[in-house]
This record gives sequence, structure tokens and C-alpha cells, in this order.
Amino acid sequence: MTGTEQSLVHRLVTTIRQGRDVTLVLGSGLTAGVVPGVERMVELADEFVGQALQNSDLQAALAGLRATHRGGALYTAYRQAFTEWLSPVEFDIVVQRAALEAYRPDRATAAGWERVGYHRGVQLEEDRDAWALAPGVEALGELLAGLPDRFERRVITTNFDPLIELAVRRAGGTARSLTLRRDGTFAGPLGPAAGIDVLHLHGYWRPTSETDERSLLHDPVPPRADDTAVVAALAAVLHSDTICVAGYPPGRNDALTRAVQEQSDVLWARHDDDTSPVGRALIYTGVDVDRLFPAVRRGLAALPVSLTRTQPGALPIAQPGEPASDVPGAPARAQPGEPVPVASVAVQPAGTALHRVHLPTLEAILGTRPSAVELLRQLDYEFRWRRVDDTPETPLELVFWPVRLRQPTLIYAVQATVAAALSARGVRVVLCFDDLAGDQHTRSWRVRFTDEVERWFALVEGARPPEVDSLMAFCSPGRVAERLQDPELLRRPTHPWAVQLEYYRGDRMMLDVARAAKAFPGAGDLEIDDAMIGAQIRTTRAERLMSTPAIWAYLQFLLRDTRPEAVMTLGGEDEAVMWDQWHDTFPDSVGHLFHPVMANVRQDARMLGARSFREVEDHLRKAMRLESWDREDHYLHWIVQHAVVLHRYLRNRPALSYDGRLLDSWDAVRAALLDARQRPGTVRVIAREVAALLMHESV
Repeated sequence: MTGTEQSLVHRLVTTIRQGRDVTLVLGSGLTAGVVPGVERMVELADEFVGQALQNSDLQAALAGLRATHRGGALYTAYRQAFTEWLSPVEFDIVVQRAALEAYRPDRATAAGWERVGYHRGVQLEEDRDAWALAPGVEALGELLAGLPDRFERRVITTNFDPLIELAVRRAGGTARSLTLRRDGTFAGPLGPAAGIDVLHLHGYWRPTSETDERSLLHDPVPPRADDTAVVAALAAVLHSDTICVAGYPPGRNDALTRAVQEQSDVLWARHDDDTSPVGRALIYTGVDVDRLFPAVRRGLAALPVSLTRTQPGALPIAQPGEPASDVPGAPARAQPGEPVPVASVAVQPAGTALHRVHLPTLEAILGTRPSAVELLRQLDYEFRWRRVDDTPETPLELVFWPVRLRQPTLIYAVQATVAAALSARGVRVVLCFDDLAGDQHTRSWRVRFTDEVERWFALVEGARPPEVDSLMAFCSPGRVAERLQDPELLRRPTHPWAVQLEYYRGDRMMLDVARAAKAFPGAGDLEIDDAMIGAQIRTTRAERLMSTPAIWAYLQFLLRDTRPEAVMTLGGEDEAVMWDQWHDTFPDSVGHLFHPVMANVRQDARMLGARSFREVEDHLRKAMRLESWDREDHYLHWIVQHAVVLHRYLRNRPALSYDGRLLDSWDAVRAALLDARQRPGTVRVIAREVAALLMHESV
């Protein structure tokens, strides 16, 4: 059965006037007039990658997606590419920029790339009159604020923008934003409450609380159709007499559609004229939400007082003798008032690697189990791990390995095996988690990460498990008090505040601080001004700025009983700026070991934390489609050098091979990959090696 926009208005007005409840399920069509659609979102993503990230590999990957995908599929593929190359949270900046296109304050503001946190987001929403609202959203806000009980005090939406909440507040009501987690629960209690709950199924444009540190602000992939937990959660909130779906295209095989189809009285509004059935729903075609909700609002203006609120924002009550427009049988009444250039990126020419691992040399060394000093030489010479040490011949006693607490990835696996190999040669290893941005999951993340590190250490014969600590525990009031009461510890600045006094005593520039905390990665030799620094910092989680003084304070604590020249830090080349500043601040001759940073791939990228052999293989194949696939320190080269060749060397394992061909160096692997006959098998054996390292699989 189908109907028209006018008949849907009649049905909704009649249902509410009869005292029955309606639950609204709203999609992107509701805010399409002011919030970017798929095409504009893709343009914003391209601008972000070109202007802010300058990531040539990701740009090439996105160009390939544009050639093979369209519409919603292209948007989803873009989101996946950001997750693979950067992190699950990097696309959030694009989403937030899209939401802010509806924010139009009187004074002109330069549009930038800003990671909007909780407090900043709330501040922007409080400037409610500066947000553009389409006529349908504005009328919806008046309906929800005026008759909250008739709409079950909630509305369900797949949108990530705050416009529904803002419309309710403009109309004098109150609104609360809740998000649906992937396990089917909502980030906040449901139940009787003042005002309206806006349930965002695909996430919200900003964190919904001060402690909200979810990996995603917005998930563009709808919940899966077989996700029974999500279907059950949605069905539980769809308990009204009538369900009205508007602005959400039917035909999707997702959890929302399944949950809606389980209801008995569903009204589904379509903007087009397609009458294809959706379960038992009544289809209404040719519906424009910018006409629909203003018409319903006018139709409900004649409601009895018992159905309305007697407070600001309540729907106006028709006076005796005054006709209510759009109510069936009432005469019509006219309604007033409706009517950056991309910076060039320097790339290396394709060609052979600059270094080749000579396996016979390594095999000769393996038989004698080299000392820690000799192992460091090999890492420096054969694998280009950069060693910075004023006293290279001094026996190494302690490795300090500070690690930001996050999802364990392939980079940490490689660092762990290097640390394990050094521990097998008598070196003490201290692993310290940077967990200053802790949330409710911090403890479980520490346990999981520690378990993974111990497993990686166990792969190396003779390795001793590391000592594990955390910056959060180190900076706790109790441990700080203990250090301040120990006269011996007062000889060194073991409190972050004491470190900061030394750190900022010199002519420290804001750029220095930002780069030390990796809040401004890849600055290189670019000409950078204050505006660029501020823009970049706004895209970075602010807690990184707390890490540098805390890490330095912990190292000072370790130096209380170990000679500085016998201590070495372990990390990536992107941490070199922080340790350069250490030497500018303190006189101690601590050494450093930096592994080469992977070009254009971030630490949290899915490409470094794949969850299956097939996923690893898929990432390798995707990387090979790019022109840059064989460049030095790009994804494939880094994987082969460090997760395959170096990993086998550290474990005293024979070189990898395929079809009788040794894969004992990058040159050998590259030659095999250039051979069309050997390419599939070579990719497969590399993927198995990486999967074994990441996911406990045996090789």
C-alpha cells in the first residue's frame, strides 16, 4: 500500500490527536540542505589528505577508489582507506569539518582542520543561533519540544550532526545526545528523562562526555544485518504505536531496517516515487521533509491543552474559531517565512633498496651470539636502525622503551623482538606505558599489551621479560610523594613539574613542544608559521602534550642507579625530536635507538594491526597497486625489512624462501614480486610471516 505526502501528514496528525505515540527514525535526508552529502564528504576528505596530511600514498589509494566506486560505496571505501593507512579516528576530522559547514557565525572564521574535543564541541553547540537549520529540522524541533511524550521523548537518527538537538533547544526544550555502541548498547542510560533523547546510531560529531575516548566519532558502515545484539537493542526502543521513517533510504540489509520491519505499524516516507515494498511498512512517496514536518506542526496546532506542555517551546494552541492548516477538512492558511592549494610532496624515485642484508655475514655472527654492542652495530649497518650514542663502546645495561598505550601493532612487535634480543644478551629492559590519556579501558589495555609483549619476548631464545610500569602510576600522588621524601631522588627531577621547569626555561618554541609530542609530525623543512602550528595542534589529541615531561621524569628516575652512558632508549625515528630536546635540556649522555619510520602509514593504521592472514594479504596486494610500492621505507619495503628479514635474524631462524628462491633481503623479495609467476606465492608467504608475528600463528 502506498500514499502521498499529504496522506502521511494526515496519518501522523490523526495518530497523535488520538493520543497514540509515534517514534521517528530519521536519516541524512533530514539535514541534506545544510550538512554535506556523500559527494561533498569525499571532496572534504581529498582536501584534508592533500592540505593537512600531504600523504601521497593515501592520495593515490583514494584516486583508485574514485575510479571504481560511486555514491555511498565510495564514502564507505574512503572511510576504510583512512582506517587502513592512518587510524580509525583520522576520518573524524573530516566528519567534524562536514558538521561545521552548518555552523555559520556572524563573524567570518577561516575554515580549518580541527579535531573537536568535548568542551570545544559543547561550546560551539551553545552558540545555537549560529547554526543553520533547514525548515524541516526547525519544525521537527518544535514538535519534539512541544509534545515530547507523544514522541516517546526520543528520536532515532543515523546522522552525526547536532542539528536535531539544536532545533529542540531553540524551541525551548532540552535534548541529550546518545550513541549506539557496536555491542548494541547505548552510551548512556535510556529511560524517563526530561526533554528528548536523540539516539545517534552511527555516532556523533563530537565526544559525548569528557571521558569519551572512543576510537570512532562516526561509523559510516551501518550495523550488519546479522548483528542480533544491535537489532535487539533497536527493536527495544522502537516500541511506539507507530514508527515513522523519513530521510532514510529503504532497501538496505542492515540492523536498522530489520528492527523496523519487526514493528507492526510502520510509515516509511520516500523522497522519490519508488513504491518497492519494505516488509509490512506503508510506503509514502514524493515526501519532502522540509514540507512534511512544518505541515505536521501546523496540523497539531489545534491540539487540546492536555496533550501539550505549558512551558516555553510548547506548540501554540489554536484559538476558538481559528482554522488549523493542514488538519483534514480545515482550510489552508499561508505560512510566512517558508519559502586550498595542495603542497607538493617530495618522493624518492623507484628503484632498488639502498641497503641489502647479507645473510652469510649474519649467519656467521649468529653462531657466536653477538654481544649487545655488536647487535646494535648490525641493526645500524644492515637494517638502518639509527643509533645515537656518545659512547658506543660502553656496555649497554638498560633499555628504556616508552610506548603509548594503544592497540598493539606490527611496529610494536618489531620493537619488542629487538628489545627481547637485547635482553637475551644481558640487558635490562623497562617498558613504560604512556597511559596519561587513560579511560575506563586503560587497565584492560595494559594487560593485553603486556601479554602481547611477553609473547613476543618468548619468541627470542634466552630473552627475559621486561619490567613493566605506567606513566599514570608513576605520576600518581602516592608515588610522587614517596619520591619527594627520598633525599637521593631529589638529586634528579623525577616529577613532571620539575622537568617542565627545566624544559621551558630555555627559549622553547611552540613548534618545538608540538613536534616533541608528535603533535606536528613530518614538518621537515617546510616554512611553518604560527597559524600552521595552531591548526595542526587542533587536529591532535591534547594529551600528547603531557607525555614529554612525564617520559623524561621517568627516565630521570631510572638514572638514579644506572650510568647514563649505559642507558639507551628504544623507539621510532619520529621520536628523535623529543630526545634531541632532552639533550638540549639535560647533560646526561643517554643513547638512543630509532627504527626507520614507515612512510605515509600511521602507527594506528589497520595495515599494521590486521586481524587475520587474509587481511594482511589484502593489505599487501593493495599496497602493490600503488606506483610507490617498492620505494624505500614505504609499507611493503618496511614490512619485508623489519617484520620478515630482521625478525628471522633476531630469532635465529633460516631465511624465508618460496619456490626454491631465498627471500633473504629486500632486493630478493622485490625481484620475486616483479616476476608475475612468483608474485602471488611471494605475497602469500610474506603475509603468513606477518600474521604469525601479529596473531600467534605458527609458521
